[in-house]
Amino acid sequence: MNPKIDKISIMFFTKTQLLLFIFIFQGFIILLPSLSFEEKIPLQDPTPDYIFYNGTIITMEETQLITESVAVLGDIISAVGNESETFRFADSTTQFINMQGATLVPGFIDSHSHWIGDRGLTNMTELTDVIDSLISYGWTSISELFVNQDRLNELQAVDEANLLKIRVNCYLPLGYGFNRFGDWYQTYTPGYEYSPQLRIAGVKLFADGWYLDPVNYINQTEMNQLVQEAHSWGFQIATHSVTPNATDIVLNAYESVIGNEPNNLRHRIEHLVLLRNDQIFRLAELNILGCIQLPWFNSDWNDRIEPLIGRKWAEITGRWQDLLNTGIHLLGSTDYPYVLGDIRTPLGAIATAVTRIGTLGDTPTDFMLNQTITPEQALRTLTIDGAYGTFQENIKGSIKFGKLADLVVLSDNPLTIPETDLKNIEVLMTMINGEFEYIKPDSPDTTSSLSSTSMISTTSGTLGSTSTTIPPLTTSAPFLPFIILGVLLIGIIRTRNK
Repeated sequence: MNPKIDKISIMFFTKTQLLLFIFIFQGFIILLPSLSFEEKIPLQDPTPDYIFYNGTIITMEETQLITESVAVLGDIISAVGNESETFRFADSTTQFINMQGATLVPGFIDSHSHWIGDRGLTNMTELTDVIDSLISYGWTSISELFVNQDRLNELQAVDEANLLKIRVNCYLPLGYGFNRFGDWYQTYTPGYEYSPQLRIAGVKLFADGWYLDPVNYINQTEMNQLVQEAHSWGFQIATHSVTPNATDIVLNAYESVIGNEPNNLRHRIEHLVLLRNDQIFRLAELNILGCIQLPWFNSDWNDRIEPLIGRKWAEITGRWQDLLNTGIHLLGSTDYPYVLGDIRTPLGAIATAVTRIGTLGDTPTDFMLNQTITPEQALRTLTIDGAYGTFQENIKGSIKFGKLADLVVLSDNPLTIPETDLKNIEVLMTMINGEFEYIKPDSPDTTSSLSSTSMISTTSGTLGSTSTTIPPLTTSAPFLPFIILGVLLIGIIRTRNK
């Protein structure tokens, strides 16, 4: 090797090393305060209060409809998966809910009802009695579609007293029949939450009456004006429409504010009793939500529909399956107490929509049977799609990590039980906000009924780990500057010794 060339190479390499050494050392001094030599990584799923297991869990999530176990921490679902995945987070404080073969579903949502406001039409007069009954049926959320100022004041008072255990979405009426209530609703904010239990959801309009008395309450000009005003204030609009003429007016008004844009405020039409084909396609094109009443148009109505309105109209009545086939978002409801046959429960509503057999047990007509829907479709209208109807699909409506712990335990699986037995499924438990608000009392004659003593048991923690954090993780990343410095120093020393 040429001594002159070798000397130049050594000198160049040495200067480069020194520059790198100075640069890295300065960076290390700057970063030193932020470096941690031991990092603890917290679990996303801390020790749960409850774990449901040993049953079927219907999540209503498209990616995984069925799972094994669910953990609840506070008012939130903290883990969903197989039992080994949820058990490992438990300790001696966790209560294991042995479902003994029962089925867990998301809490049911009644998207159109008058349970509270029109309770005077039923045998329930006290508001707290209505709430307790709803929870025992498995309802965890309801939408009240006629909440005037007096009714809103009552709900607020009950909520402030911590007695409103069920979630209520309020729709403020702009009028009723030919009467108009003015702009009173504009003092409220769309989507405003008084609490997790009480919320302003939207406004309510009436386009007509009932199919046996098809009176239009509003003309196109006034409907356009009311819709435009409520839309400009940011309110979701829910419009009662039963007959085809009224539905044309509503669709025209909605199109006037939506145009070619998405239906971002999720305007909806209630009932949709009589629908032409062109109206179904127009609903889909505008992406208008449809709110249907699952207990309606069953065999109990046999002597009320075709004999009174004729076969032509009967064949376009209650077209639930046609609406679903067109891709329309359908919200399930009861409209209670305005339902023939006193069908109050989610399972009663599902059974009716699936079979179209009423409480009298008569055979449904052909047009009814042509519009039956599947148990899963009916479940979706009362869970995740119901949540979508009030912009709450991200917090409820399905069993998913991070969503609200609104859950219902059923005595059987509605997806596998014979359809004629759907009406016999019982609600064994109702949980809202992570609290058991209803547990079915012991029944000596029903061995499948699960009570507070047989269904909830506290373990000693042998099923899971007591740790709420992953053991400390030691990382070599903070030592990387030391390693680089050491290599460079060795290189400098060796070079100078040559």
